[in-house]
Amino acid sequence: MKKLIYAAMVTALFTMASCYQTTNNNNKPNGKETEITDNTTDNDVKPAPDNNVQPTPDNKKDDKKEDKDKNSFKSAEGKFSIDFPMPPAGPTKNTYTTKAGTIENVQYVYTKSDKGSYFASYSDYPAGAVTDANVEATLKTQAESFMKKMGSKIEKSSSERIDGNKGLSFSGKRDNLVINMRSFFVGKRYYQFGTIAEESEISTKDSNKFIVSFKVK
Repeated sequence: MKKLIYAAMVTALFTMASCYQTTNNNNKPNGKETEITDNTTDNDVKPAPDNNVQPTPDNKKDDKKEDKDKNSFKSAEGKFSIDFPMPPAGPTKNTYTTKAGTIENVQYVYTKSDKGSYFASYSDYPAGAVTDANVEATLKTQAESFMKKMGSKIEKSSSERIDGNKGLSFSGKRDNLVINMRSFFVGKRYYQFGTIAEESEISTKDSNKFIVSFKVK
């Protein structure tokens, strides 16, 4: 089962690069456009030591920062960070030749178990392939292609903005697997990240927490 999930995910991710759309049309994803914010909070307030010496305000601040950053994965080349539960495998790189030119896909994966995985990826598109006129249609086409490769279809979607960049959240199911994804463009760079898992293995809350932790550097 573990190999099945991973193989299907990688196949979908690595074949999506050849499926983008570069012509303008009026097809827009369903849902309301929103601004993404990180709603996670720091709740690990450490108890006072036995000698009743309280930590200084500076120490409290440092403790919180350390706790918040302990699972943060950073990709200098990809110019992003995201909070994987554990360090992911990767980078795995594949290059594809398309009608618009050559595209390299880079991905990182943390496989929690045979029932669920977290991943993040990015691809650099040829200059001029994605424009303001076709970015929304391209996001939708990519999402539909990804879900098709996963043997599923989009059940829910909504337009997003991350630091002013247009994106798309989308989700669906395949058998017992819940596919919860987000994607967006920063210039010609396409980011996609999310979870593919049984609900009992990666809850919706944990999946969303992972997704909203994504930041562009």
